[in-house]
Amino acid sequence: MGQIIKIKCNCGELLFKYFKDKKGKLIKCYLDEIREDYVGGVREMKDGDIPKCPKCGKELGVITMVHGRPALKIKQSTISMRT
Repeated sequence: MGQIIKIKCNCGELLFKYFKDKKGKLIKCYLDEIREDYVGGVREMKDGDIPKCPKCGKELGVITMVHGRPALKIKQSTISMRT
């Protein structure tokens, strides 16, 4: 049983609303589980792309394949999450 969480950049900008199905630290975001994308175009990004915060320009992580699914592998120092 999961929940929708808000993912923000450390600058305060709302980046995504994401369905997280397990408890614990957010390490990756499967692109197909992003419910609302405020960055723009993240769900369409390809392997190796690096999305950035639209407000401050920080790199959020890198798009990579995880268990056969495209995911954003998060750079831990750039985001915060809340339910």
